[in-house]
Amino acid sequence: MAKTSEPDRSRVEKVLAYMAVGVVGLALVCIFVTLIMKAFGTNPLVIFEQIPMLALPMGALLIIALFITAASRRSRDNR
Repeated sequence: MAKTSEPDRSRVEKVLAYMAVGVVGLALVCIFVTLIMKAFGTNPLVIFEQIPMLALPMGALLIIALFITAASRRSRDNR
């Protein structure tokens, strides 16, 4: 089989990608927990309502940082 030339990802890019997925995933889980608890008529813990307000913007910043890191690596590789 022929090997495909996959671009070499740096450790920083991998860490940023996994952190973004983890933070956004945590926010989505908290949103669903809040919705389910309110559907059953109970008051959810305040932390479940606050985490998405912090985690979603943090995830967006991590994705932006990932794009900047990838763009700088590609421009460096093209030289």
